[in-house]
Amino acid sequence: MFKTNAEGLVGTGYNIAENRWHGWLQMPAASPRWAGSPVFVTKVTPLKSGQGLLRLRFLQPLWPGGGCQREVTLKIVLHRDEHIVAACEQGGVRHSVIIAAAEFDWLESYCPEFLRRRAPASSGFVIDGSPLSTTTADDYLANAFGKVPQEILMGATAASFDIDQMPSLPAQVSTFVLDVTAPPLDSLLIARGFVPQQMEDKWFIYMEAGHLLFRRSWTGLLIYMVEAQWRGERLYLGQVRVNRDAEQYGETDDRYDAALLRWLIDVVLRGVPGDFPTKHDDAVADTLTAWSIAGAASQVSPSE
Repeated sequence: MFKTNAEGLVGTGYNIAENRWHGWLQMPAASPRWAGSPVFVTKVTPLKSGQGLLRLRFLQPLWPGGGCQREVTLKIVLHRDEHIVAACEQGGVRHSVIIAAAEFDWLESYCPEFLRRRAPASSGFVIDGSPLSTTTADDYLANAFGKVPQEILMGATAASFDIDQMPSLPAQVSTFVLDVTAPPLDSLLIARGFVPQQMEDKWFIYMEAGHLLFRRSWTGLLIYMVEAQWRGERLYLGQVRVNRDAEQYGETDDRYDAALLRWLIDVVLRGVPGDFPTKHDDAVADTLTAWSIAGAASQVSPSE
């Protein structure tokens, strides 16, 4: 019934290809928000049982508490041109699964909040009130989740962006506490960090050793080190250490840094538009300051 080649599962119906993104819809789910997820399939093995069994290994980045690697044995129930319906059992619970192409329509149907928070690049053209994407769904998913297994699972790492020197915090630091416990999806987005895609992206953000690190993308200088601990599927952000070496970072006001850090978390990581924190009454000066600190992210307005 099923055959494989270098591409993965082949046949008269939908092909589950290896090293490709697919849409995974599973019921029952841990909660409705986690029922649908794009998955990156790494291995497809038909089992020679004559019972339509298929072993599947894949990376699932949208998972409560962070991405996971899974291996399941599927019993194929229905093999159609556009999808596969299967059953699997994990932890004593029997699940129904639908596997299909992870196109933008699929993402809009089953991962709408993630797609909204991590919107694909727009060409500037608008059709029916929606910006026209200039990328394929596969390219979008690779940009959103990464191209290597560690990044797909966990998000940005110190190796995700090419900076020659990655200095640690200097001896001169100040501290304050955020005391924020984020909701599950926000937690996942925050923990995945941010990798600059263009010169106008001014921050490189990633998780490492229980901390969320905020580096300037052009210099690699570490400005904020935020305590970040998983508490179940929620991320707790606690004490912040901020760079106070005047040659590396000119700000000296803890209250302003707390406001700026919250803005970076909201706009750059959570994908929620917000007002850039300002210190002046001069609109031109505020705009220049926002661009120098935040770059392209400063152009995202609350009305968008």
